[in-house]
Amino acid sequence: MIVSGVVSILTMGNEVVIGIVLLCPGIAFLITGIIRHRRYGDDPESDERSKKIGAYGLSYAWLTGLFFMFGLFWLDYLSIFKLSAQNALALSILVLAISAVLYPVYISRRGDVD
Repeated sequence: MIVSGVVSILTMGNEVVIGIVLLCPGIAFLITGIIRHRRYGDDPESDERSKKIGAYGLSYAWLTGLFFMFGLFWLDYLSIFKLSAQNALALSILVLAISAVLYPVYISRRGDVD
């Protein structure tokens, strides 16, 4: 992704958005891989507890996204808050992505899943 982003930025001229969209996640993946390798080395990264926390965290994130989209629907239907389809999708993606990161962190710090 990093290489594709750099090539895209260099060849597209004024249209650098696609290159930046490829470059940012590529750098994030690289940094995440380096951090995980330093933290875990050759040991396994997950066990039963972390898999359980991940599964519960993603299911909570899915429900959060579902309720958020349900709320957006009703806000639009009642003419309280009007969004274009592009903005509604962008907000939904942000809510889903952020909650998919925050729920497992919260559950992990809280302890175990009951």
